[in-house]
Amino acid sequence: MPIPQRVSPAGTSKALQPLARIEDHGVVGAGGGGFPTAVKLTAKVPTVIVNGAECEPLLHKDKELMYQLGAPMLGGLETVMRLVSAEQGIIGIKNKYTAVQEALAPRLPAGVRILPLRDTYPAGDEYLLVYDATCRVIPPGGLPKDVGAVVVNVETLVNIGLDRPVTHKYLTVAGAVRTPTRRPVRGSTPPFRASSSTLGRLK
Repeated sequence: MPIPQRVSPAGTSKALQPLARIEDHGVVGAGGGGFPTAVKLTAKVPTVIVNGAECEPLLHKDKELMYQLGAPMLGGLETVMRLVSAEQGIIGIKNKYTAVQEALAPRLPAGVRILPLRDTYPAGDEYLLVYDATCRVIPPGGLPKDVGAVVVNVETLVNIGLDRPVTHKYLTVAGAVRTPTRRPVRGSTPPFRASSSTLGRLK
């Protein structure tokens, strides 16, 4: 999976503190919510949970990112744990993805462990993931921080670990297409144009 070439403006972000750099680079939740990550990371919690479950059966983007870009993902996780003062990190991965777990296991930072998840729907739901990881239930209308956790998407951590402006989004293109794939596309690219330019044409 290729890494987009991104260029930082000279003399800007490198001088900023980690939280300010995350904001300056435009890092937001990459799991679909789009919430500003720098705001989320102002919380102080004991646990950071990585959502690598991908409940939809055709989605494989986060699995590929963990396998191919594990180093920046784990680096991003370490940064997040420091910022929120977390004592432990838990990476939720479906139990069937043994190759991903085996690739990450030797490189896990101190205090980080892998949580194999059942291959069920909706395994990636935030409420269920927090319960599986902590045995705590997020209260109605509450947030993971209410039970001592922050949940971060895999791609969000990759963007933090790469430490440069976010200009692309990784997409899974699957279904009735000639060549299913996972690739980065520019953030302003319409979805159909992204799939067409990546794959040529539909089946």
